[in-house]
Amino acid sequence: MATYAPQIAWYLDRYHQGDGSTAFHGLIQHESEAIAELESAFRAATDTRLRVFLLQVIWQHRHQSVIPLLAEALLDCEPQVWKESLDGLVTLASPASIDAMRSARTRQFTKPQEAEEFRLWLEEAIQQAERLPKGHKEEA
Repeated sequence: MATYAPQIAWYLDRYHQGDGSTAFHGLIQHESEAIAELESAFRAATDTRLRVFLLQVIWQHRHQSVIPLLAEALLDCEPQVWKESLDGLVTLASPASIDAMRSARTRQFTKPQEAEEFRLWLEEAIQQAERLPKGHKEEA
């Protein structure tokens, strides 16, 4: 199995140096086999901006295999992360992505206003995904 770690590290260095465009486009060009390593980088990252960036790179590969990660990211405490996850799930617009969003309806919050914001975004995302043809893939 090929490892993409050196290339991913190089593009993440570009990202950290402020060249997000080069990093994004370079990581998107990687084969789908790199997704697992990108997921590992997402899980290891602690910086919210980096996590959002990695999540976007991952779902932009347009593979249904990333739905479990996107579902996991819906539970993130950072709104930027769960909003990016919703973007990916809507873009994938499959029965599995819609199910992942519906399952998030049971998510618990400690602050009512956080719960309300999440529910509004979630319901809008579900409606959008339901209106798209199943397996729809928007242009990048």
